[in-house]
Amino acid sequence: MAHGDAYSFFLRSLRTLIEKYGGQYVAVVGAKVVAHGRDGKKVYDRARSTHRGSKILLAQVPGKEAMVLWLGLSSHSPSRSLRLSAT
Repeated sequence: MAHGDAYSFFLRSLRTLIEKYGGQYVAVVGAKVVAHGRDGKKVYDRARSTHRGSKILLAQVPGKEAMVLWLGLSSHSPSRSLRLSAT
């Protein structure tokens, strides 16, 4: 299974992953979470020990309350500089 498949699985399963692993790191191989925890290095090391030779996607699952930042060009500024806003 390609590395992109793990990423697709992560995106498709995000709602379930947030419920189960919110705020934690997950290691994904193919379409399966193979390790999880609060320490990303330990999660990766655990996944490597059981899935040698496999491509591992390591990602932090957002918590149930996550901040979303939008970056965009400000239409009010003559220099059209980037403006950061929290929503």
